This record gives sequence, structure tokens and C-alpha cells, in this order.
Amino acid sequence: MISAVSTSQNDYSLIVTAENSNNATNEEPKRSDEEKFGYKLSLSDENWKTLGKKGKLSEEDQKKVEELKKIDQKVHTHEQAHLSAAGGYARGGAHYDYVTGPDGNRYANSGHVNLDTGKEKTPEATIIKANIIQKAALAPADPSPADNQIAANAAKMAVDAQKELAEQKKGTNEPDSPDAPQVNVSESS
Repeated sequence: MISAVSTSQNDYSLIVTAENSNNATNEEPKRSDEEKFGYKLSLSDENWKTLGKKGKLSEEDQKKVEELKKIDQKVHTHEQAHLSAAGGYARGGAHYDYVTGPDGNRYANSGHVNLDTGKEKTPEATIIKANIIQKAALAPADPSPADNQIAANAAKMAVDAQKELAEQKKGTNEPDSPDAPQVNVSESS
């Protein structure tokens, strides 16, 4: 059984009971609601309005919900592109920020994927990593300014590692090997 109890002018409690009314007797000892029912959920007037609106959205609110759904899909697609391209350099999954729509549902409106951008043990490994990070940053169809900055930083990391590799080879008089990783710097706008 669910019942609502007004606790103040703008606050209500929703009490959920698991008791069977056939088992209740008048001889039951007095207990507080929390002891008797297990838990209470407090809702403000605005939350009650949101609950009451389910399925009864105005045309304006329906348009807002449709726009939020499009943004949510775009954000998820964008972050999934980063995640897919990052491979093992992604640290965890995608993280999203949400807004609540007029229908009471949550919609992603921004997100990010954390990447490991530190140098590797060798310049060759750092060049490979930098190229993957750059590709991951530019993977979405519409990279953000932050994505472009990450790609530029990765390109610089690759150039620095290539210089380090060249200095190491100069010190050992090794010729450049055709198998050595090469810097792949792409211009991003």
C-alpha cells in the first residue's frame, strides 16, 4: 500500500507498506512510521507535480523532451566514439552529466572519457600511444574544442618522443629503421 502524508506546507512523505491488511490487528503495539513501514520517501510539491505529469505533457514540453532525446543520443554517440578509439588508454567508461526533462527522465547533456596521456617507458611506445590518443580525440564526427586541444597535445607528445628517439639513435649511431614508429601529425581545425 502507498499513502501520501503531508508533513509541512510544501513537503509530503510517500509511505510504502509491505504489511498485509488481513494480518493487522488492533492489538499491535504502537510503532513509528519508519519502524512500522520500513521507509519513507519525502517529496516536495514540485516532485509531486512531476510525478503527476507522467504521460500528460504539453506540446511545448513534448518538444523539449524530443530535443533532450536528440542531445542525449548525440552525446552518447560522441563519447562512445572516443571510448572505442582509445582502446586500452581509456580510464574507465564514459562519464555523463544529466539534466532532468519535463517528463521526469534524465538526459545526458555532456560527457567525457578519461584517457591515460602519460609518457610510456620508451619513445617508440610513446609515439604509438600519442597516435592512438590523437585518433581517439578526433574520433567523433564533431570534435569539440577540448577534443582538438587533446589531439594537439598528443601530436606534440609524439613529436617530442620522435626527437628523443632521434637523439638516442644519434648517440648509438644507429640508422633509422624502416620499422620504427613514425610521427603521424594531422592538422585539426
